[in-house]
This record gives sequence, C-alpha cells and structure tokens, in this order.
Amino acid sequence: MAVEVYLSENAFIGLLVSTIEVYRRECFGILLGHSTPDRVFVDFAVPYQTANRKFREVHIDWKRSERVEEAVRETSRWALVGDYHSHAMYGPLRATTQLSAEDQEYFTDGTVGIVVALNDISRPKRWAYRPDGVISGAINGYSIRLAAYAKRNGQIDKAPIICPYAVGFMGKRRALPRAG
Repeated sequence: MAVEVYLSENAFIGLLVSTIEVYRRECFGILLGHSTPDRVFVDFAVPYQTANRKFREVHIDWKRSERVEEAVRETSRWALVGDYHSHAMYGPLRATTQLSAEDQEYFTDGTVGIVVALNDISRPKRWAYRPDGVISGAINGYSIRLAAYAKRNGQIDKAPIICPYAVGFMGKRRALPRAG
C-alpha cells in the first residue's frame, strides 16, 4: 500500500522559504505532523539552523538533532514524521528529487523524507501535480520540485504529495485585481 503525504500550507511555505533562503547550498530540516498507516500529514517544516550547508551536501550534528527531537516529543502535540532536504542546481548540473545513496543510508524506517530540487528558470510555471506524484512549479526565478519518499519495513518507496494550497495559490494570486 502506497503512503500519501499531505502538506499543509504552513509546511509548504516552510519548505519553500528554507530552501530558497540558502539556494546554491543544500538545507536540512524536520517534518512535524501526525500519521496513519497510509497517510502522513505534515503540518510544519522546521529547518536546522546549524546544518553545515555545502553545494552538493548538507551535514547535521546528530547530538543536536537528538536534542531537537526530544524537545518536540516533550513540548508539542506534533510528532516527528520525517525530514527534508534540498538539492540545488550546481553549475550546469540541474538538481533532481532523486535520493542519493547517502540519503537512502540515513533514511529512518517508519518516516517520510521530502526532497526539494531547486533550479534556475527564466519563465513562470504554474504549480501542478506531476504524474509521478511530484509537485512542481516556479516562483521568483526558481523552478521547484517536491518529491516525497516513505520507508516502511526497510523498503523506500516514492509517496505522492498532496497539497491543495500549492496547486491553488497561483490561481488565487492571479485572480487579485491589479493596482492602477
């Protein structure tokens, strides 16, 4: 059974802001929400401020990560449902949403992972669901793709992302009257 990943407006905006802010370098953060056996609801995307960001990789301090996870468990009604990171365009190499071997190695069983690929783009593109379960669109000169993966019983599978806010906000934005 395929797991579906539902992104809230807060999570979607958090993913965009934290990945665009450090564009050309990668970012890392955690996903907070709740889950059922076949759905993961992501309510918040929280970036790690102390992540060591590089052009083609990002490293975190595992002891700090444990502190953050413990703080979430003790102070919040949200559960840690997974993590996210970005892949950024590097020179002529376009970023993809594919998991690297290292991404797969550190993927925790029973969680989801979201990969945000950012590339330069010269023309606007509406946000849309792609046939492969990815959400893609463009904002401020960045082409952005979001893909989710779920790891269950040691098996990593792509998980379709559902985010009504993402596919609807461009339409809402265009509908606003222009100032004279």
